[in-house]
Amino acid sequence: MKKRFEDRIFSFPLPLETAGETPGVSSIEPRPDGWTLTRRGLMGLIAAGACAALPRSARAAGCSSGAFAHEILIDSLSFFPDGTTLISAGQDSLVKFWTVPRGALFRTVSTDGLPLQVSVSPDGKWIAVAMDGGQLELWPSAGGTTRQLMGHTSAVLSVAFTPDSSQLVSVSLDRTTKVWSVAQAKLLQSFTDSADQMTRVAVPQAQYLVTSGLQLHLRSLTTGAILKTVAGQAFAASPDGSLLAAHDATKLYMYAFPSLLPIVSVVEKQSAASLSFSPGGRLLAVAYTNAPPRLYSAPDLTLKLQMAAVPGPCLSTAAARTASPAPRSAPTASVGIGQGKQPVPHVELTHLAVTSGRNILLYGLPSGARVPASFMDVAASSPAASATQYLGNGVVYTVCCGMPIPAGAVCTCNCVPGNCPCVDDTGCSCVSDAGCDCVSDTGCACVSDTGCGCVGDTGCSCVGDVGCSCDSDYGCGCVDDTGCGCDGDTGSSCGCDGDAGCGCDGDAGCATD
Repeated sequence: MKKRFEDRIFSFPLPLETAGETPGVSSIEPRPDGWTLTRRGLMGLIAAGACAALPRSARAAGCSSGAFAHEILIDSLSFFPDGTTLISAGQDSLVKFWTVPRGALFRTVSTDGLPLQVSVSPDGKWIAVAMDGGQLELWPSAGGTTRQLMGHTSAVLSVAFTPDSSQLVSVSLDRTTKVWSVAQAKLLQSFTDSADQMTRVAVPQAQYLVTSGLQLHLRSLTTGAILKTVAGQAFAASPDGSLLAAHDATKLYMYAFPSLLPIVSVVEKQSAASLSFSPGGRLLAVAYTNAPPRLYSAPDLTLKLQMAAVPGPCLSTAAARTASPAPRSAPTASVGIGQGKQPVPHVELTHLAVTSGRNILLYGLPSGARVPASFMDVAASSPAASATQYLGNGVVYTVCCGMPIPAGAVCTCNCVPGNCPCVDDTGCSCVSDAGCDCVSDTGCACVSDTGCGCVGDTGCSCVGDVGCSCDSDYGCGCVDDTGCGCDGDTGSSCGCDGDAGCGCDGDAGCATD
C-alpha cells in the first residue's frame, strides 16, 4: 500500500493562490459497450486526420524521444485559478504538479487508488481527487490534512465544485450523485441515478447541476431532479455559465444555458473525449480519442483550427487564466486552456494544454502554435531523454534538458537521464511498467523488483529475484533459485550445483547426466 499523499520529489506546500478567473474543467473516461470503467492498456498511434485545407499548428522542438510526463496514460488535468499551475492524474496512480508555460515538474503525489479525475476549486484552496475504488479525497492546496469523503461504494468517475467553492458534486459507478460540504467534509445529499449511468458532472450555476451518461441532463442541485434531457455525453460549460457545449460521438452541439435550447450543431462523426472553453468563452477546444484536437469559435461553432497530429489519445481538457502573458516559472496544464492578460482589447492570449497518451502538449492561442515546453518526469522517461533539475525558493523543479531555467534558480543536476527503459514495453515483461520502480533502480535493472518477471529482459541481473524462472534468460545466474530446472538452457551459467531436481539433461557444463 502506498503512503497516502506521499511526495516523491519534495515535501512542501503548494504556492498560495492568487486572484484569477474561475477555471472550467471537464474530463471523460471513454468506455466501450455502454459506459464501463476499464483500466485501459497501452495507447496506439493516433490518426493525423483530414481537413488539409485548414490551418494546422506548427510543431515545436522538445525533449528527445523517450520523454514522458507519466508512465501510463494521463486521465485528467486541471488548472489552478490563475493558470500558472497544472495538475495531471495518470493511470500510474500518481498526481503531478507542473508549471506553465515552462512545463517544470515540482511535485508528485502517490495515491492509494487509480485517480480518475482531479479538479481544483474555483478559489484555489482545494483539490478534489476521484478514484476507482470509491475513494474521494479533498487535499488542501496550502498543505495540511487530507479529508476523506466516505459514501461511494464504486469508482468515482467525475467531480465538480460549485462556483463559490462551498460544495463538491460527485458521480459514481454506484449510480449515485452526491453533494458534499467542502468546509465540513461531509455528505449533504445523495441522489439515485435511475435514468442513466452518470459519468460526468459540472455545476455551471449555483442552482443547477449537469450530469451526463448516454445523454445530457439538466438537474436541480437541491433535489437532484432531472429538469431537461438533451443529446450529449462529453460536455463543458462556458466560464460565465451562459453556454453549454456537448458532443455525442456524432455531433457537436452548442446550447444556451440553463434553457438548453439548441443554438447550433456540427456533424463530426468521431468520439470526443473532452471539451473546454477558453476563459473569455469565445473559443471551444475539442479533444478526441482518435483524432487531433480542434478549435472552434463560440457560440457559432465555426471550425478555426485543426491541431497537428498527436502521438496518443487526448483524454482531458481544462481552461484557466494565467497571471501574466510573460513566461513564468510556476504554471501548468493538461488538455486545457490558460489565458494571459489582454494588452489588446477583445483579444484572448491563451495557452491550450493537451494530454496525448503519456505526454502533455502546450499550444498558444489563437495561433495554435506549439509552445516549446516538454512536460518530463525522469522517473517516467527512458535513458534516451534527459532533464535538468534546479532549485528555486526551496523547491526542486525538473525540466527537459535544454530548457532555460529561471533567473536566480540554482542548477542541481544537469542533463540527468531518464530511469525507465521499459517505456513502450519493448522487450520488457513489466506490462505498463507496473512493478518496475524506475526511481531507485538506475537503468531499471529489475534488481529485487518484486513483480518484474525478467523473462527475456536483456540486462536483467536476476539477483535475488523471487520467482524468476531464469528460462532462456541470458545473464541470469540462477544462483540459489530453488526449482530452477535449467533444462535446455544452452549457455546457462547455472552449473546445476545444489539445484534440487535439476536433471541436467542436455545442459552444457553439467558434469553428469
